[in-house]
Amino acid sequence: MADASAIYALISGLGGAAIGAGATVHVSTRQFRREIAERDKERGRLQAQEEIVRLTSMRFAGRAWLDVVLRAKQSLEAGVAVDLEKFDQEVKEAGGAAAQEGYRVKIPDPSVDLLAAEIFDDISYLSWQLRRKITGRAIEEDLMLDHLDDVLQRVIERRATLNAKIIERIEELALDAGTQIDQAGPEA
Repeated sequence: MADASAIYALISGLGGAAIGAGATVHVSTRQFRREIAERDKERGRLQAQEEIVRLTSMRFAGRAWLDVVLRAKQSLEAGVAVDLEKFDQEVKEAGGAAAQEGYRVKIPDPSVDLLAAEIFDDISYLSWQLRRKITGRAIEEDLMLDHLDDVLQRVIERRATLNAKIIERIEELALDAGTQIDQAGPEA
């Protein structure tokens, strides 16, 4: 009988050790999976935040370039001379940033890429036409101003459409990542 009680004690001890080892492995595995899930969630949140910053930057870069064009056009219409060097520098700074940001739109809607490209191409066209006018190389002044007004109106309408899509995407990203967003008003 002493042998039987020793065997029962041994079996009980081994069973307890097996259960304890199994529990340790199970808990460690669950904790490891939880840590991986948390890292994936954090990575997704950081990617969403980066995309939000990039999309916001794109909106403001496009607006800055458009502002340069609008100021120059208004000055020319008012008969005020525009400093060519300053205009070129402002176009280079704002246009370069806008082009860099504008052609890298990553929104699931494929029409957005085309829309952004058209906007930036039109603003580039406006910049060159205004530059021609500043340097006195413009032909048919009255016709040119009417044409520029048409192009400018088209840019403004397209920017409103693009901004609506960008804001919608930013809101989606923010919701997915659980991130608070601070968006500028419609004039951005």
